[in-house]
Amino acid sequence: MKKSCFTAASLACLSCLLSFLAGCGITLSSRAGQVKYERTVQLSAALSPGSTLAAKTHNGSIAIDGARVADCNLTATISTRAATAEEARRLAENTKIRLQRFGNKLTVKIDKPWLWTNQVSVSLDAKVPHQTNLELLTHNGTVGIADIGGRINVTTYNGDVTSEKLSGTTKVETHNGSITCKDISGDARLITHNGGVRMYCSEAARSDCEISIVTHNGGIEFAAPSDFSAKLDASASNGSVSTDLPVSVSRSRLKGDIGAGQGKLRLESHNGSIRIQ
Repeated sequence: MKKSCFTAASLACLSCLLSFLAGCGITLSSRAGQVKYERTVQLSAALSPGSTLAAKTHNGSIAIDGARVADCNLTATISTRAATAEEARRLAENTKIRLQRFGNKLTVKIDKPWLWTNQVSVSLDAKVPHQTNLELLTHNGTVGIADIGGRINVTTYNGDVTSEKLSGTTKVETHNGSITCKDISGDARLITHNGGVRMYCSEAARSDCEISIVTHNGGIEFAAPSDFSAKLDASASNGSVSTDLPVSVSRSRLKGDIGAGQGKLRLESHNGSIRIQ
């Protein structure tokens, strides 16, 4: 009888402990002997159209959405892992996020506890004015961008990049990651190392856009707007080139004018095929 009462009491205490941990944002990790703790930080700063937002993460993703706002509204999600709940909480609370301004540039600064950086990840989610310029870098994290009309410069190491409704000049380079761009209406330069590229232009895109896409170990899929006009040069090493457009094509090389040939379209794939439509 005593054993039965002890077992019931133990289970009740364990249930209360788990409820307490969940309420504090702590979850037991699937990794043996580790506990995960998570907290969010919300920051805001004025950001006028035409300004630049810069952000860099190590072990964390970045998501940026353009909106009808006059400031940067940032949510940073800090996740930590440690041997105990208290240690995981301490790591999260000692990770500081701040917005630093220099002229027309606003930079997200992430300060992690020294010697513990690999056990701390920070993901960023921000809403900014549509006409914001972006400078983004991730190591082991994805990047997502939507509804931005400013200049975009993105680099990832071990992370995919997805974007939609971009109307400014876009430059993206990935190392071990794919690139997907939808509803794009501005110039673009896209480069991947070990990843494919899919780019779909908006019907509102300028007829004289300049686009360059180069992949290393990945294919290319490109969809042009109906009135697209460009000098086309597409080549595939260890792959084929195919198109629905009215230009002559050999098996691995395509060169000629689309429409009046006003803009430029360069597609180059090393170890991958190219599809143009």
